[in-house]
This record gives sequence, C-alpha cells and structure tokens, in this order.
Amino acid sequence: MDAILYYLLKVSIGTTAFYATYHILFRKSKQFVFNRIYLAGSFIAAFIIPLITFTTGSYVSQVTVYFSGKVESSLLPSETTGTAIEPIYGLAEILVYLYLFGLVFCLVKLIYGYMVAARIRKECTEKIIGGMNVWVSEENDLAFTFLDKIIIGKNLVNHPSLEMVLNHEAVHSREQHFYDIFLAELLSTLQWFNPFARFHAQAIRNNLEFQADDRATEESDKQEYQFTMLSIALNCIDSPLFAAINSSNLKKRIIMMNSKSKGQFAGLARLAIIPVFSLLLVSLSGKKTVLINNGDADLEQSNSQSSGLQENTPDPIKSHEGINKHLQKNLKYPAEARSAGLIGTARLYARVNPDGSIGEVLDGEPDEEFVEYDEIVIIGYTSEDTEKIKKTKSYRHEVLLIESKRVIESLPKLEIPELQGKLIQFTFKYDLR
Repeated sequence: MDAILYYLLKVSIGTTAFYATYHILFRKSKQFVFNRIYLAGSFIAAFIIPLITFTTGSYVSQVTVYFSGKVESSLLPSETTGTAIEPIYGLAEILVYLYLFGLVFCLVKLIYGYMVAARIRKECTEKIIGGMNVWVSEENDLAFTFLDKIIIGKNLVNHPSLEMVLNHEAVHSREQHFYDIFLAELLSTLQWFNPFARFHAQAIRNNLEFQADDRATEESDKQEYQFTMLSIALNCIDSPLFAAINSSNLKKRIIMMNSKSKGQFAGLARLAIIPVFSLLLVSLSGKKTVLINNGDADLEQSNSQSSGLQENTPDPIKSHEGINKHLQKNLKYPAEARSAGLIGTARLYARVNPDGSIGEVLDGEPDEEFVEYDEIVIIGYTSEDTEKIKKTKSYRHEVLLIESKRVIESLPKLEIPELQGKLIQFTFKYDLR
C-alpha cells in the first residue's frame, strides 16, 4: 500500500514540475508542434520516471557478530512469540481505497463521454461537403471531431462560414488530435486527485485548438473566423473527448490568434527542459544498491529479488547454532555506512515455508504472529580512534536494511521443525568500533 502511495506522490511531483515548466516557458509560444510533443511526452514521462531504477555500488567489510542469547539452542520457547494483532485498516489502506474509488468514478465518467460521442457519430449521415467527408448530425449547433470523423449539426450545413468550420475540424482530423485528448484524459484520470494533472490535460487541449486555429486562419480572414467561433459558441454538450471549434477558453484562443510569434529565445527555452528532466530523473527514480565484497570481484545483488550467497545449493541448516554460524560467516558492514559513521537497527520479518526455505522478507511489522529470533549485534571496525568516531543512529537506513535482507534471503533450507511454516523476526543491531 505504501509503495502505491509513494509512486503516486512521485508521479504527481513530476506532473506538477513538467506543467510548471510549460506554464512559465511555453504557454504563450506559438510553437504548437513542439508544445504538442512536450505536453504529451512529459505527461507520460511523469509516470515512467518513478519506475526507473539506478544501481549504485557499496563496499562491505568483515565484522564481528554477537547474539543476545534469548533463544535456547534447540528450542524456541513460546514466550518469544509475538502477540497476534487483529487486522485493521491503516491510513495507507484508507488512502489507497479512496484513490481507487475516485479512479473508478473518473473512468466511468470518461467512458460515458466516449459513449456520448459514439452515439452522436452513429446517428449521423455521411455527406461530401467541400470535398471532405462530413458526418451530419440531427442535433443543432455541433461542430467537433471524434476520432478522425468531422461531425457538424444539421443547422450548420448552410451556414455562411461553414468552410472555416470545416477547415478547423480538418486540422483536428488530419493531425489525429483525438488521441492526444484521449491520452490527456486517461493520464489525468489516473491522478484525479492532482489539480495540476487537470491543468496539464487542459493545456494539451488548448494547444491543439491553438494549432487548429492557426492553420484555419491561414486560409480565412482572422476577424471573420473569430466571429464564427463566437456565433456557434452555444454548444452545451459535455464530453471530454470532443475536439471542437466552439470549445471552452475562447478568450485564450482569440488572444493567441492575435498575439505575435516570438521565436527569439525559443531555442534557449527548450534547453531548460534538460535540467528539469535531469533533476526529476535523479530525485524521483529508484535506487538499488549492489554490495561489493572487499577483496572479491564478484557483485552481490542486494535488492528484493537478490539471490543467495552461494551458487551451489548449500546443505540445510538443522539447528539454531547453524543459523548463527551462517550469519556470522556472511554478514558484512557496508563501507558506505561505516565511513559515514552510520549505526542503528534493522528489523525484518522472514517467512519460512513449510519445506524450510525462506519465502518473502518484510521490512514492516505484519499483522500476524511471529517468532522473535536472537538480537544480532554486528560490530564493524574503522581506522579512526573510538573517541573520534562520529556516529549517526538510524532505525531504517536503506543500506543496513539491504545487507540484513541479503543475508536472510541467503539462508539455506531450515530443517528445524519449530521454525518451519513460521514468521521470524530478525533484529540486526549495527555498531562501530
């Protein structure tokens, strides 16, 4: 649940940053083709960047490992069993369910808009007007493009400005603007809670209208074209999938048509995309640490899909002492944490399958019974005097969690009946000397 919310937060930050860049640098620009590519591409990039993962290396060194001795060597006493907790809905679960509820509502609204447009298209009659295939609806005051079909109301067939209307809609049809609009509506629906996503979607629609207006006025008188827009601006059909000459924001469109093109600093403005994209890529992408054993050229993968420490299938562990020996032999102290003076506790929960193999490893306390294992104390060593070591305590540092998880996942099968099919709590306490 937390991962979903974290991802949506990153997507929202990316969308907001990309829209702010457009609003500041490109909103008043007449580079309609560039704006179209930027708006659609950045909207998609906001969803992709948080899924990108970069790998970094971290050196580990040998350590001394101690155990608290809470558990007898051959038996896990019942008093070490965690208390069962009744499942409850936390804040994360409530937020995810609220998000899903809003998502379903917005998707239904989007589908309904498509059905409205499809119904109107189905009831139209195809005609050839001015050398174009036009679908004439029985409804009045319609002028929009759905997919690549130009649809007009029957009262516009004899309209004196019909040619200008068709020129505008022909741009939408020829340039396949419907797909930009559909993409904008879908992506803004996926983050319906973010107002900047709606602003971004509206910017996409406005830019397409600006482009169609610009092309249409090349073949028509600009003032007459603007009067035509106003004269048929009474269309009240509400569908998010229409690309229409009489769409909203007429004021913005008229201002854009009357403004002068300023391409003087267009190239410099485009270069601003590079630092914005780079900053978002660094701050919103995922990080994966690869542990490098000192004196060993082989890399040890240390993520949630990491493999065991040994390529060959090791012998199963049949006693508590066997687990201790495995941990003592394989635990390392990440050099990144050691050089930073980082100490602290990493607590993980390992599910032992009925056959003794290690299943999933969780980094959050589960709502079920667990068995508490001995506290594992890992002592790392530095070359500095003990008095000069500047220690920083942390309970959830990523590097320490990764190393702890790596060692747990490397455990061979546990042929210990008391542990098979159980959830075990491992507590790793890192310290420096």
